Amino acid sequence: MEQTNQFRSNHGARRLQDLFPSNENQGLPANTHACRASKRNLEQANDHLKRANRDLGETAAFIAASLTTVTAVEAVINIAVKTINLSRDILQVAFDTYIAIFLIIFLWGALRTHVALRKRAQAEKDIDQAKRNIFDFCPGEPLPKLEE
Repeated sequence: MEQTNQFRSNHGARRLQDLFPSNENQGLPANTHACRASKRNLEQANDHLKRANRDLGETAAFIAASLTTVTAVEAVINIAVKTINLSRDILQVAFDTYIAIFLIIFLWGALRTHVALRKRAQAEKDIDQAKRNIFDFCPGEPLPKLEE
């Protein structure tokens, strides 16, 4: 039976860290593969972030253009009612339709904005995770610069 000290550790056992120092693990094929995969993941996450930012811009442009168009139509209806002397019922229906379209555009824009913001947040998390993996698996290489 091997001797043990007062803390019950085996004198003959070698620590796992002594067997595999961290400097020697850098050249393992698994680390090389993980390094490349992390870089690929970083590029994909960066692309997802760009798409999410583009979606946010498109959503803002869509909302602005739609509301401008609906407001212009409502102004034309008001002018037509004044000059043609349409009945009050037609004006009420036109105004109710204007309000309904306005609310639909607002809700649709809010939904699209929410989805785009969730995609952006997920892309940011993916970028952070990929950078962390690059730091872990590619210790000798600097982190790639990403343009936004």
